Amino acid sequence: MNHSTELYYWRKQRPALKANHRIYFQNIIEELLEPLYTKETVKNYTRDICSRYYPAHMEPIDDEAVLDSICDVQVFSINEVELMGYDNDKCMDETVKEISSRKQDPIQQELWFKSGYDGTKWMKDINQDPSTLYKADYSKGKK
Repeated sequence: MNHSTELYYWRKQRPALKANHRIYFQNIIEELLEPLYTKETVKNYTRDICSRYYPAHMEPIDDEAVLDSICDVQVFSINEVELMGYDNDKCMDETVKEISSRKQDPIQQELWFKSGYDGTKWMKDINQDPSTLYKADYSKGKK
């Protein structure tokens, strides 16, 4: 199974998720900052960056511009993984296993079930039994 198919099934298990350019932007900024700062600092920086450069009322010009940006981010990401000496497909296998092991915050899940997706970021269940979480082993992707 390829990663697009695996992620299709991952989304099917989270049917409340909808395309949301603002949330996507927020997630990308957060992921870019994670290796550099503490989680609290990342939260603050992400909130500041998003409110300053992507206010709630701002919409992207068109889908083509958004797709171009998303695809460019993928190109940079895949190239960086490979340049670091890792097989991108094997690393993605590990990532998909890790994100698939996570459960949604039960309160948010119930709200989304009753009222539908509210445009907020999907939240992890902080009380999930740690033994049920898979931790990606990126050494499996080392070339």
